[in-house]
Amino acid sequence: MLKNIRYYSVGGITLEVRSDLPVTDRTFAPALRLFEVARPGRDRVRVRLHFSLPLPKDVSRGTEVYRKPPWSIVKTRKDWVYQGISKIGLKQSHLIAWFNASHTQGDIYVPSDAVFRAGGLGALTLFPTDQILLARLLAARGGALLHSAGVVMRRKGLLFLGHSSAGKSTMCGMLAPHAEVLCDDRNIVRAEGRRFRLYGTWSHGTFPRVSAAHAPLNALFFLRQSRRNRATRIPDRAQVLKRLLPLVVKPLATADWWERTLDALQSLAARIPAYELEFDESGKIVKTLDTMVSGGKSARKAGVR
Repeated sequence: MLKNIRYYSVGGITLEVRSDLPVTDRTFAPALRLFEVARPGRDRVRVRLHFSLPLPKDVSRGTEVYRKPPWSIVKTRKDWVYQGISKIGLKQSHLIAWFNASHTQGDIYVPSDAVFRAGGLGALTLFPTDQILLARLLAARGGALLHSAGVVMRRKGLLFLGHSSAGKSTMCGMLAPHAEVLCDDRNIVRAEGRRFRLYGTWSHGTFPRVSAAHAPLNALFFLRQSRRNRATRIPDRAQVLKRLLPLVVKPLATADWWERTLDALQSLAARIPAYELEFDESGKIVKTLDTMVSGGKSARKAGVR
């Protein structure tokens, strides 16, 4: 493997990372290295990392589509320009990135190589989070990043949805002996024909285990901590969509991104069964979930309604 190039697969997309400096096994955090692959897949996005800021380019003919510290985003006829901006009016940018119209090729510039050489980086792009790029790529591919915990149980993908303190990490802890945990905080759903596929990410919360595995998405569960343990079907697609919208990871939301993401969520709500999942910390909910994915006839006795 070339010293200055590595490949990482996430959400069915290969991120090809090229660097002006050698990439070592210490450059990126351990969770990220689980997603490294030997060669690229068909859907490849190329990113090149540079360690000095480029000469300024004229973007006056572009349109600024987003401005909120720490970011300004300008869309030109051919490019997207991301510039790190400061709340306190510092003139020098801390990062400048140029991507083509489809975000499949980009050059990312930072003023120093110190952080890169220190290693343990949590983002391939040198952005504060790779979600800024991934969310845009996924919207163009019928997918989205969701605040969620994901597992693969009996070869089926289960997605547990909720914000902080909803119980996502608790659910992963209870399911870990019985399923493969993908991630306890951010997961990817992506359309595959009329179905969806579930992918893990490296953006974990308090449960540190992540996986680059993926599986067909079988069910959505909106978490609700309770004294009971049961799953109740939500038949209303509009209600499912309403509950999904606040759980979309939207680092830099622009109008075109929202339009594509909404299309993906409407399809998700229409095609994947959704439930409200009430649970306590006894672990009894595991039996309910196992019965559901195994197709057992005793689903009602196990707490499925």
